[in-house]
Amino acid sequence: MDPLRLLLPRTQAQPLLPLPTGVPAPSVRPRLVPRGRARRHRNGAARMLPASAVASESPWTEQEPPSGEKEERFDWLDQWYPFAPVEDLDPGAPHGKMVLGIRVVAWYDRGAGEWRVFEDACPHRLAPLSEGRIDDKGRLQCVYHGWCFDGRGACKFIPQAPALGPPVHTNSKACVASYPCVVQNKLLWFYPRAGPEHADVLQRKRPPFIPEIDDPSFVTSFLIRDMPFGYDVLAENLMDPSHVPYAHKGLFRGLPRLVDPGRYVPALKLK
Repeated sequence: MDPLRLLLPRTQAQPLLPLPTGVPAPSVRPRLVPRGRARRHRNGAARMLPASAVASESPWTEQEPPSGEKEERFDWLDQWYPFAPVEDLDPGAPHGKMVLGIRVVAWYDRGAGEWRVFEDACPHRLAPLSEGRIDDKGRLQCVYHGWCFDGRGACKFIPQAPALGPPVHTNSKACVASYPCVVQNKLLWFYPRAGPEHADVLQRKRPPFIPEIDDPSFVTSFLIRDMPFGYDVLAENLMDPSHVPYAHKGLFRGLPRLVDPGRYVPALKLK
C-alpha cells in the first residue's frame, strides 16, 4: 500500500462540480468521540474509533450563510452564450445547435440586416427549423409544411391556409420563440430567455467583452470542437498541465523530452 494513503483521512465522496461561492468544503478535521461511540473488544476493553472513521460516518451538510448575508446563486439562464463565430455562419442558410439542452437555430434576417436566434422547433409540428431554408423573401421557412417566419418570430405565411379565409397565421400559437442576440467580438451571442420582459436585456447586461479580439494588432483564431463530456471535465483538464507531456506527447514544441528529470537519480553507494 502507498504509505501516503495512510496519512489521508477516508472521507465521503466529494461533489464533482465546483461548490458555489461562499459554501465551505466538507470538513475532515478530527473531533472528539462521544462516550457512546466507543467500541469494545471481546475482552471488554474500550477502543476509541479513529478520527478518520468518525469523520467518514458524519454526513456533511451545507452550512447556512451568516445572518445578514444573502448568498448569491448563479443563474444559468441569466447569461449570454456564444452561438458561433460569425465567419463560420452562412447567411443563406439556417444553423442549428444545442446549448444548455436548448435547441436553437440561427439565421440571417436580410430585411433587418441582423442575425436572429430562434427556438429550433416549428410551432406547427415541431419540425427543426434548422433543416429548413431562407425563402425568396428573406423569411425562415420550415422544411415540413412551408410555414414562414419573420425576424421577430411571427408567422407570415401558411401555404395550406385558404387565401380568402381567416388570417390564421396571425394566431399567437403560430409564433416561434425568439431569443435576444447580438454580434460582439466577431461572435454571435444569444440570451436563453425568450419572454417579452427579456427583449431589452442588452440594456441591463451585455456579453463578456474582450477588446483584444477586435484589436487588429492581435491575431485571433476561432476553433469549434464538439466534446462528448461536460464543461466541468474540460475545465479540470485545462487546469491540469501535468498531463500535457503524456497525453499530448510530441504535439507541442519546447516541452522537455525527459519524463521525470532528476527524480530517478541513481542512489550514491556509501562505502
